Amino acid sequence: MRSVLRRHTVCLTGATLLGLGAWTPAAAAEVTNVVDAADGDDPYDATVELVYSRTLRRSKITREFACDPDQSPDTCQSAWKGIGEMVYAKELRTQRKTQTLTPRAHLGIWHDLELQVDLPIILDDTQEVRFAGDGGDPNGIPVDGSISTIAPDETAVDGDGPNLFDVPPKLPTRAGFGDMSLALRWSPYNQERDAARGTWTLAFTWGLPTGKIMRPGNDGVGHGVHSLTLGTSLSKRFTYVDPYFSMSGTTYVPSGSSLFKDYKFAQEKVGPGGVGRFDVGTEIIPYESTGRRQVKVFFDVGLGAEYHAEGRDYTDLFDAFAYGGQTCVSPAPDNTACYNPDSNSELHGQPFDGVTTVEQYGVVRGHLGFGAYASKFVKFGIDLSLAHETEHFASTADVGKDADGSGLVESRQDANFNADEQNPTYVAAIDGAGHRLRFEETTVFTLAASLAGIF
Repeated sequence: MRSVLRRHTVCLTGATLLGLGAWTPAAAAEVTNVVDAADGDDPYDATVELVYSRTLRRSKITREFACDPDQSPDTCQSAWKGIGEMVYAKELRTQRKTQTLTPRAHLGIWHDLELQVDLPIILDDTQEVRFAGDGGDPNGIPVDGSISTIAPDETAVDGDGPNLFDVPPKLPTRAGFGDMSLALRWSPYNQERDAARGTWTLAFTWGLPTGKIMRPGNDGVGHGVHSLTLGTSLSKRFTYVDPYFSMSGTTYVPSGSSLFKDYKFAQEKVGPGGVGRFDVGTEIIPYESTGRRQVKVFFDVGLGAEYHAEGRDYTDLFDAFAYGGQTCVSPAPDNTACYNPDSNSELHGQPFDGVTTVEQYGVVRGHLGFGAYASKFVKFGIDLSLAHETEHFASTADVGKDADGSGLVESRQDANFNADEQNPTYVAAIDGAGHRLRFEETTVFTLAASLAGIF
């Protein structure tokens, strides 16, 4: 008979690579453990879990600024006299708080084969966008409407021009059922069946666009994409430690009703860029009893990294951008958020809907978790994680693609203008050189807690 700790599996909350995988059994780390079925006198196993997570995300927003030391000596001190340079001017601070409650089921299908179902419910998703102020530096120049290029007031040099969006903007509170996921997890090698080997688990996860799609001004929380993830994980249990490694890759396929549409012509990107991830860590098991009490206590410490490829996606400025969207004609006025009026697409001149072409970036993170089997029927856990994103542009679409060999994408005022060369998703107010916005100093704090019933 297999050990009860092996057959009754539970899940670690929110920190591991392949989603929230099963808690460590006697001979496998939680990222490799699966619930199985039809195993001798153990015909069927299942675990039902409730996971709560709270995420706090903070960023500084800067904007490209063509710095002329003759006109702005205070902010262009490092520029060459008479030449100038492109600098990143501090503009905004953003903060986003998200609370999620996720019922999760692990259902045994066959030997070392599991179906995992996640049904996320977004309790609330709120954002704050404000001027950056002095950034904690009492000697610094505070950012407000007098020097902002995003929302200049009447005292600014360009105070009579349009705002990209008001600061603070009108931002909705989002909530509702999110994008559910289905995962098949299979362990072709299992340390409990063969003590000479470690445990190797393969996983395929399909994220479905079941949530109400996020659109300007609504309260939706869904992204409107199918996410397809392939992952693998390895672990090897020793007496008191269980080191593990896992990696995965995700690609996204937009649904027909999403904001990610192919408008043809010279469009550069359609949907979100792919994501590659890896995690390394170890579980430390200071106490374990396999007798009648069947109690287990362990800690999980790990590090991970991600690479996000360039693509069109939602950002923490999505609602603010959409709030400032305006219809325009060629040439697009400065700071007016509209889609490329020079393109041949149905999108030309329409108000910007907030989805931007996001530059590629990396993420590094660490987590510390604690878990315990209170009995063979109940398990609980808690996890803390901290992540940092590398600096990247939130808006970096190209103006178009050269089709006639001239080496340029000509504007409507040029003799060789060809509207087919124009990227319809290009927004001059945020994608043009000297206007792009950039995420810096981004940190993401996550607290997650789980309670599971084991059957």
